[in-house]
Amino acid sequence: MVSRIPGHGAERRTSVRCAVRYGACLVALAVLLVGQGCTVISRPMMDEALTEVGFTQLTKDINRFRGQTLILGGHVIEVRNEARQTVIVVLQTPLGFGQEPRPPDRSEGRFFLRHDGFLDPEVFARGRTITAAGRVLGLTREAIDNEPYDYVTLESREIYLWERVEDLYRYHPYYRSPAYDPWYYRRPWRRYPY
Repeated sequence: MVSRIPGHGAERRTSVRCAVRYGACLVALAVLLVGQGCTVISRPMMDEALTEVGFTQLTKDINRFRGQTLILGGHVIEVRNEARQTVIVVLQTPLGFGQEPRPPDRSEGRFFLRHDGFLDPEVFARGRTITAAGRVLGLTREAIDNEPYDYVTLESREIYLWERVEDLYRYHPYYRSPAYDPWYYRRPWRRYPY
């Protein structure tokens, strides 16, 4: 016959509850810390910006958002340096994790980003990816291959230029893999399967 120790089950349940609460607090803390570091635009700018506005909603009701700060991103199409400003033509794409723009095939349109001062067209070259905080100025009509198009126009307040993919992955992927064997093809018995 097994004798029970009085209070043993209650103590165990209490310790399990404390461990679950402690684990939940750690998970919540981790989510908060990760959430703080997932933006490339500064915290004061993020606090000021409207983040729930989609690009199609913006283009349909531009006057409602005039003067507001938004976070948009995309891929550079062209850089035009004018007398005292630079205009970047951007193929807009939705922002993903860490505010990184998604691939160009998910584009919802184009926008102009006006920046006071000079931006080097070699640095902001065609195809580079940017995320920008900007104040909505309105629409600017220009032609794309003789077809009129209304560009959303923003005045830049903050620009983040993403690294090129080829700069991130400079070496062949086999060189980075822990399973890569540089001597695989140099072993004589592997050349002849018979």
